[in-house]
Amino acid sequence: MSFGSTGSADDTPFDGDGLRLQYIKTIAALDAAEFENNSKAYLKYLSAKPSKKLASFRYDWFLKLHCEMFGEVWDWAGKPRRTHKTIGLPPEHVPMRLGELELNIEAWDRSDPIRDAAIIHHTAVFIHPFENGNGRWARLLANIWLKQAGFDLVSWPEANLKDGVHPMRARYIACLRAADKCDFEPLIALHKEYARP
Repeated sequence: MSFGSTGSADDTPFDGDGLRLQYIKTIAALDAAEFENNSKAYLKYLSAKPSKKLASFRYDWFLKLHCEMFGEVWDWAGKPRRTHKTIGLPPEHVPMRLGELELNIEAWDRSDPIRDAAIIHHTAVFIHPFENGNGRWARLLANIWLKQAGFDLVSWPEANLKDGVHPMRARYIACLRAADKCDFEPLIALHKEYARP
């Protein structure tokens, strides 16, 4: 399973505001550090079926999961963003909408975990609660949901999703945009396509 490593040899500098690891000066080094941090969260939640106590799908846990994925690298990890982005809700709406996601999940009958996972995935990306790492966080949320339900995990091609010109990224974004219009079928189909037995 890919945990998000891009294998990038990119020596491009980047904006390091909020970076905990001052030795990181390039995107390649950042990718490596984030991959290592992300891997710990993947192993914690996906190596065995996570209990509802471990992965509660409650507001505080949503924040905790993001911190577990990125907290060794970024000081803003696990904190709702306070800045406006080109995608996502205005920052003042983030806490309320994450709370709504928690309440919606509590009300589900869990009869269709793949559909539920796609809705969780889309809603998390749509809210875009953090400064960065929202897509990886949303995909891990969906996989944790599937693991709790005893379903196959989705092995996302993370390197392709990060590549701005890769056709897979364009397809993935098109599926998310369809879900913006309440058509979840393309995103559900994508989850099924990349599910690994």
